[in-house]
Amino acid sequence: MIDLTVNEEQLERTAKRARERGIIVPTFKQMREPDKYVPDTIKQRLREVGLWDLHPLNLFRITWKNEPVPKGGLYGG
Repeated sequence: MIDLTVNEEQLERTAKRARERGIIVPTFKQMREPDKYVPDTIKQRLREVGLWDLHPLNLFRITWKNEPVPKGGLYGG
């Protein structure tokens, strides 16, 4: 059986590391309804990031139906 216990110490270290690197992790709400909850500043920055780039902003595209463009697409494609 999988142990789903949250290791608070590890969670804090991971959050600290993300903050230090400027990585913004989207909320579940933002992933469910990106058009409504993802800030325009993030959407603007995504226009400079390729769909397949290894870039932390692509975390905001995880559950989107992406526009079929190589760079700068948002969602709804």
